[in-house]
Amino acid sequence: MNKSAQNQHQDDLDVVRAVYDFVNGTNPDGASLADPEITVHQSEELPWGGSYVGLEGFRRFHLAVSSAIHSEVEIESLFQAGDRVVQSGRTRGFVRATGKPFDAREVHIWRVRGGRIIDLEVYVETPLMLEALKP
Repeated sequence: MNKSAQNQHQDDLDVVRAVYDFVNGTNPDGASLADPEITVHQSEELPWGGSYVGLEGFRRFHLAVSSAIHSEVEIESLFQAGDRVVQSGRTRGFVRATGKPFDAREVHIWRVRGGRIIDLEVYVETPLMLEALKP
């Protein structure tokens, strides 16, 4: 791999880390790393699931998730895979409506272009989350 490609991969990893800092509440400017044409996809089985497009879609996705649950992501692995950044880890927190705790495995697949997130696929241990969301 040439030096330029190595630098780009490191830059992509740094962008994704900055977004996790936003998700975990330590980087208030993290949302600015979303490309205006961003797409976000999550399993439609979850209440906030579906596909979201553009900055408004990204905001709706973030609001839907953060209104339903409080969670923090623990990164267990973060690596470059071609033009994607893959993160596997855990999401831990509680359901806002009931206070019920959860600890679920999850994987996020990111695409970064020009220092901004252009695509995010979110996979979470769905049966566990659905059980936690029950009243």
